[in-house]
Amino acid sequence: MTRTFRLIAGLGALAALSACVETTGGSAAQMPVAPGSPAFITGMSPDVSQAAINSCRSALASQTTGGVTVVGSEFSQANSAVYMRVGANGAPWRCLVSNDGRGPDLMFMGSEGFL
Repeated sequence: MTRTFRLIAGLGALAALSACVETTGGSAAQMPVAPGSPAFITGMSPDVSQAAINSCRSALASQTTGGVTVVGSEFSQANSAVYMRVGANGAPWRCLVSNDGRGPDLMFMGSEGFL
């Protein structure tokens, strides 16, 4: 009986720990979005296609260094917007892309004067 209880408790603890996942991939001191920039979305829309996300991530990774983390997305009939952070300082970027992943258009959303 004790062995069964330990096994169940251990499996429960393992399941609880497996739910601990870092979602932003950034540091505590992420670069802020520049004043006057569009809203920086950090929730994921289920309507944004994986093709759109992959296209934006690839386009940004080819132009930057330090790792790209997708942190949000929003959907519209015209285009989807994918929000990403880059590098250790979490530089904010937005990508507008067709819903099928064509034509990613990147925009840096941070302040050029941030150090």
